Amino acid sequence: MMPGIVKLLALVLFFGGIFFAVYGLVRKLKSNEMMGKPPADFDIPEESRFVLLFKPFYSLFLPIIERIPLDGYRQRMKKYAVTAGLENDITGNDIIGFQLTTMLIFGILGFMLFDNGVYIAMAAAFGLAYPYLWLSDKKKQRQEKIKLSMPDVVDMLSLSVEAGLAFNVAVQKVCEVYRRDKDPFVVELFLMDQNIKLGRSRDEALKMMAERVEVTELDSFVSILIQANKMGSSIADVLKSQADRMRSERFMNAEKIGAQASQKLLVPMMIFIFPIIFIVILGPYIIQF
Repeated sequence: MMPGIVKLLALVLFFGGIFFAVYGLVRKLKSNEMMGKPPADFDIPEESRFVLLFKPFYSLFLPIIERIPLDGYRQRMKKYAVTAGLENDITGNDIIGFQLTTMLIFGILGFMLFDNGVYIAMAAAFGLAYPYLWLSDKKKQRQEKIKLSMPDVVDMLSLSVEAGLAFNVAVQKVCEVYRRDKDPFVVELFLMDQNIKLGRSRDEALKMMAERVEVTELDSFVSILIQANKMGSSIADVLKSQADRMRSERFMNAEKIGAQASQKLLVPMMIFIFPIIFIVILGPYIIQF
């Protein structure tokens, strides 16, 4: 009798929490529309909406979360959010709150589905780890997008500078051209340009961009630009050579991935396809004998 009542209460709490989270978000959006404002998430990336959906729930515990002595982990999650391009909407405390929320949700689901305490603990542990894995994956995806788009964007910068534009003006023009695409590398260039307008030097703004993204190719590109600026070299020639180099590296990486794909397919073929072929070919002879 008692276990059934406990599970019923857990079920009510579980779906009640989801209801209030969705209700809070919808209410906030409706209030903004009534005031004649664009929705609060108008410029929020699709990735961060998933976390913000649960914010009405875990925001109740943010005062407690802020007191948890996890400063190092909190800073690391904040850095991950910056690299993933979500720093305007997600903080380190948001990630910790999201982790506690998903741990509670998966723990309740495990309690409702399993009677074994080990399985319940595993479900709760997965819920605790999932937000970290999700954010880490978003970070890697954005870094890969930046790697892929760098050759084309740098080539456009090179053409703009060769046409007579200053580097900062060329960055602004490229940002205008690629604005609709919401290319992550162009977003970083836009932030770099904003830092320059706020009074930072170009070298300092470039270093800040490299620190935000944490991509080896971008680190190399920034270092070469800073060195060329110090030595007085032509920025147009540097940009052109860097665009050619990045395009060659992208082609070589594509060839490398293609070569690795055939090797990765070998094991599934040996496990799943070859036995079936042997059965089809040798099966009739085995049956005869």
